[in-house]
Amino acid sequence: MSTAEQHLSILSKHLNLEDGTILDIGSGGGEVSLALSKRGAKVTGIECSRDQMCRASKHLRSGCRFLLGVGENLPFKESCFDASVFFNSIHHIPEECLSKAISDAFKVTKPGGVIYVAEPMAEGPCFELDAPVEDETEVRELAQHALNQARDSFSGWTEETQEHYQVHFDYQKFDDYKDEMLRFDHSRTVRFEKIEDLLKAQFMKLSEKINQGYRFYQPMLARCIRMKKMH
Repeated sequence: MSTAEQHLSILSKHLNLEDGTILDIGSGGGEVSLALSKRGAKVTGIECSRDQMCRASKHLRSGCRFLLGVGENLPFKESCFDASVFFNSIHHIPEECLSKAISDAFKVTKPGGVIYVAEPMAEGPCFELDAPVEDETEVRELAQHALNQARDSFSGWTEETQEHYQVHFDYQKFDDYKDEMLRFDHSRTVRFEKIEDLLKAQFMKLSEKINQGYRFYQPMLARCIRMKKMH
């Protein structure tokens, strides 16, 4: 099962994906958008990275559409999506823009609709492997804090549930992990290569050996927010 499908197995508990209109905020290479589309959803992805947009363009025939933009300035009318989703993306939004990004997601989601945020926790084998290259402890905590602040200050929605789960990432060899890390962010190259021997040792230590190579687990926290219906 792909990582995107692992995520959707949780989302589908809270949202009927078939025929729904879904905004994928921080859609990256389009893997989650494609998985949503395969389940019958009409998906719009918005992504700030041109490189990631190029990767996502291969999914255009699937019925997804992708726009270049940022989560804190969504170019959509009010109440036009059944759901807005953030998968592994909200912690990448700059701290000073988090409140606006959450507010914009509220704005474009229909009354009775869902805002769904799935974020990696700052723990687990995958996090431990990545941390020497890019430690995201602080930005992940800031993202959760911003969601808590919105929950406590905005009366137009209800947090229905928080659910802990985990996804896994599989690599045939260390070089596959390296290629993925540097493809997502070329600026990591110098840091990565300086500590490559350490990372190779951590790769072997933290992985679970499987037939196809090596598996790393990442704990996740999903938060399902329901917009209140208008009376």
